[in-house]
Amino acid sequence: MKNTHKIVASLAGAFLLVALGVVVLFWTFGQMKEAAENRSHTKIVISSAEDLLSDLRDAETGQRGYSLTGDEAYLEPYLAVRDGFSSHLKALRQLTLISAAQKHLDTIAPLMDAKLLEMAHVIELRRNQDMTGVLSAVGSGQGKRLMDSIRIEMSSFVKIEEDALAQHEAEFQSNMRRLFTVIVIASLLILVLALLFSYLIYRETQHRLKNLALLQTQHLLEIQEGTNRQLQQANVTLQISEEKLAVTLNSIGDAVMATDDEGRVTLLNPLAEQLTGWTQAEAAGRPVEEIFRIINQETRQPSTIPVKETLAHGTIQGLANHTLLIARDGREYAIADSCAPIRNRDGEVVGAVLVFRDVTEQMEMEIGLEKAHEELKELTCELKRAARAKSEFLANMSHELRTPLNSINGFSEVLYDETFGPLNEKQRKYVNNILTSGKHLLLLINQILDMAKVEAGKMNLALSSLPMKSLLSDISLLVADMVGKKELQMVLDIADDLPNIEADELKVKQIIYNLLSNAVKFTPAGGKIGMGAKKVGSGIEVVVWDTGVGIASENMEKIFEGFFRVDTPYSRVTEGTGLGLPLSKKLVELHGGKFSVESEGLNKGVSVRFTLSVVSSKEV
Repeated sequence: MKNTHKIVASLAGAFLLVALGVVVLFWTFGQMKEAAENRSHTKIVISSAEDLLSDLRDAETGQRGYSLTGDEAYLEPYLAVRDGFSSHLKALRQLTLISAAQKHLDTIAPLMDAKLLEMAHVIELRRNQDMTGVLSAVGSGQGKRLMDSIRIEMSSFVKIEEDALAQHEAEFQSNMRRLFTVIVIASLLILVLALLFSYLIYRETQHRLKNLALLQTQHLLEIQEGTNRQLQQANVTLQISEEKLAVTLNSIGDAVMATDDEGRVTLLNPLAEQLTGWTQAEAAGRPVEEIFRIINQETRQPSTIPVKETLAHGTIQGLANHTLLIARDGREYAIADSCAPIRNRDGEVVGAVLVFRDVTEQMEMEIGLEKAHEELKELTCELKRAARAKSEFLANMSHELRTPLNSINGFSEVLYDETFGPLNEKQRKYVNNILTSGKHLLLLINQILDMAKVEAGKMNLALSSLPMKSLLSDISLLVADMVGKKELQMVLDIADDLPNIEADELKVKQIIYNLLSNAVKFTPAGGKIGMGAKKVGSGIEVVVWDTGVGIASENMEKIFEGFFRVDTPYSRVTEGTGLGLPLSKKLVELHGGKFSVESEGLNKGVSVRFTLSVVSSKEV
């Protein structure tokens, strides 16, 4: 009976130990699974961050390509980043579980907003054909500084995630060791219990002892086989993770070189092998200065390798500008970027990672842009000098051009009025043609001279307080005769409470008369013209419209060019200089107002709007 109690007690103890071992095993497996999931999640975060930085780099390259060529196809990467930036960054923020990494994303968000605004500004300048503005924006270095800041923050973000990955890896390895220890201890305990149990029941039955020992041994073998399978699966998972890391290093667009804490090379990705001329197998274990030979482009003297500073101080080091990498075969590459420390779990520097890229083409492009900028600057100066000389010539020729023409018009009027005797019908027709042509030529000369004065900066305004309502009504009467002759209908919509404006009276009359006369000229008989005015904000808005020939969409950008006239069968027989509209726009802008033209297309009329400033209450 005593032996039976011992056997029962031994069985109960064995069961408890086995149960405890199973619980420990399941707990250890759970820890391993959690570490593996954390490691996989961290790699996804790192990959997403690298994709975001790569997309931004592609967008910047596309923006530069568009700035140089004007080809909209280059903007596809930029548009994709601009439209998907917020969602991508939001997804990355949701993936990130580390508060320190979240802070770097908080810093990156405004930097990327600023970068996209800078690229949008350059693109807008290029679309407006403002190459000077493009070159100035690119030459300011703001885009590079923003990109460098984003890259630094993203590198810090990735570094935090990589540290977390290393920590998960260490936890995984620790769980593996714990699992192995548990298995060994459990196996030893079970073996000891089996021996004790065999000793207790030895005297009762040899056969029973043998059967029990056999069953126990089979059970142990099954446990060991299962454990071996799990260890093999863990090794396969670890190997897959290492392969993914290798694929990532081989796929990134920069060259990567890593060293140990003594500056000996431990890793080269394919791009680093290409630039240095050394293979991974050849470079492994060699001093970094033997593989990574750099000189100053201008002095041709050896440059300080940033790896040494990084290992000594544990700080991120950037390469100096104008640095050349001398490859193993003697080829030279202009390179850029930085070196960062590799730290263990305790924060100790155990190596350095050097990331660099070939910027030879970029430097050549910058030199070409600088040369083009200088040539464009010289051409702009020449054009300004030519335009100024033209404007000054025309402005100085006003007396010489007007004096003989006034004489021609004066004598023509005297002849037409029959002051020197009666004229027959044919003579009267000829004199009328001379008088009409002279007045048209005088109008053309006056408009050309006014344009020249504005462009030369010699147009002076005699500002005074003008009653806008009565001024508009008076000018409408000047075209009433032309409206009646063409059987047009004129609609006036002038507000009664219009305040006074501060402007040059003659110039304002010239603006409104030009617009009304244009409306009459280009509106066929039976049509409508109109003029409206109202107070808008701190000024007055005047609108002159008609139901005439209209303006085609392709001509809207040309109407403010000197001497341009809309090419329609009706306009070909209508008198005009093509200067009334551009001169009116310049006079409005000279007063500080805004001027715009709208048309839905040919034969759908035109609407012209402009604004003038109201006299302030302090001046009244």
